[in-house]
Amino acid sequence: MKPVPLTELQQDQLDWISRFADRLRLEQPQLGAEDVGIDLNDLARQAWERLDWRRLGPEAAAQRWLSRRSLD
Repeated sequence: MKPVPLTELQQDQLDWISRFADRLRLEQPQLGAEDVGIDLNDLARQAWERLDWRRLGPEAAAQRWLSRRSLD
């Protein structure tokens, strides 16, 4: 299933995605580097599409993602 273009998302959806990605950049600035291979906007969108993560809110979802990543 092809994701809906960002231009078609509602403002609250875009805000959630942006806040998730911003939290990751704040907590782990190296994640925002181009050579890391992680597209934070894509990652944030995938998190938003998961209802269980969306219910957490963007900041809490970002913390969960970081916690899970540190376990790997």
